[in-house]
Amino acid sequence: MHPPLFRHQMLTFLTGEKLSDAQIQLLSGQASKKNLKVYQHLSLEAVNGAYQQAAKRLELGT
Repeated sequence: MHPPLFRHQMLTFLTGEKLSDAQIQLLSGQASKKNLKVYQHLSLEAVNGAYQQAAKRLELGT
């Protein structure tokens, strides 16, 4: 695996782990928080998890 790909995958993972923008910015070495948007992907798992939580709160019986 090439270093840029590893870096991108690791920072994407950390974004999903709810690290703050400041923490990810420090780890990535980015000068601007605007550059962090590239790591903020919506995964199908994250969307499904959010749906499941909302359904439980609404007592829809998922």
